[in-house]
Amino acid sequence: MAKQIGYTEEDLQALKEYETAEQFNPALKVAIKLAEKMTLNPHRISDADFAELRQHYSETEIVELTSVIGLTNYFNRFTTTLRIDLSGTDAPYESFPVD
Repeated sequence: MAKQIGYTEEDLQALKEYETAEQFNPALKVAIKLAEKMTLNPHRISDADFAELRQHYSETEIVELTSVIGLTNYFNRFTTTLRIDLSGTDAPYESFPVD
């Protein structure tokens, strides 16, 4: 999906080190940080994280970001648990890497 909206393979690889990646502006970096924390452990999101978000986004935009990230996490967990293949290939579900 990211490639369909203009991100390159280089951009996707840079996500691994997004904090220092030059192709991501500060607003995008803080949004990626929110997504990472929400995905891995939302209890780690601090008041400082919200202060950083507010430097780039309005309260409404923060709610929208949080909603999209949360829904994406939900859909990923839902489809993975039920083994719903959204890859567009005929490859067996078990053939996809688990990281």
